[in-house]
Parts: sequence; structure tokens; C-alpha cells
Amino acid sequence: MAVLIAAAMLLVGQVGDIDGEGSESSLSPREYLYATYPVLAPRLDCMIRGESSWIPSAIGYRGWYVGLAQFDYPTWLETPTGKGGASRYDPYASIDAMAWGVVNLGFRRWPVTSRRC
Repeated sequence: MAVLIAAAMLLVGQVGDIDGEGSESSLSPREYLYATYPVLAPRLDCMIRGESSWIPSAIGYRGWYVGLAQFDYPTWLETPTGKGGASRYDPYASIDAMAWGVVNLGFRRWPVTSRRC
């Protein structure tokens, strides 16, 4: 599965560690986004600003949506990051899952912010 995800990211011009392991501890979440997903980064940055204002502990509508990318639990579990047991509040995991999500599930998972960005 990881090989397929890495291949999909390469197809859209992405580089970096799709598993979310690596240099994130030395980079802020925003720096990590741009270093790991340079092609998607400007749009994802805009979307994250709209979803959570870059606040990892953000909680959305009725507590259903949480973290930087405001994942609900069912959608989170569709991502390799979520299936791997990462927390929706982990900013690096949220970035990895959002990048995977827009490539594999489409921007429709973020209907408002993806249209604004």
C-alpha cells in the first residue's frame, strides 16, 4: 500500500516521506508541508488556514472535525496515516493524511476551503 501511495505522490510531483517519519521534528508543521509536498503546499496551506488557522488542537462542528485538516473520524480511517493509528491532533500526521486525501479521495472532502483556495 505504501508503494502505491508513494507512486501516486510522485505522479503529482511530490517528494518526501509519505509515511510521516523523518525530519518533521526539526521543522514546524508549515515548513514540513512545503518541504514534503511542494506542489500541493500552497493550496493545502490555504486550506489548513481556513480549516483550523494552523491550530493543531482545533475542534470543529460538534467535535466531529479535529486537527489541522479538520478530519472526521471515518475519513481519517480511510487514510494510511489514520489506519496506522496516528492521532488526528498530530499536525504532521494531519498534513500527510490531507496530502494523501486530496490525491486519492479528491478535494471534495474539504468542500468549502478547497473552493476558496
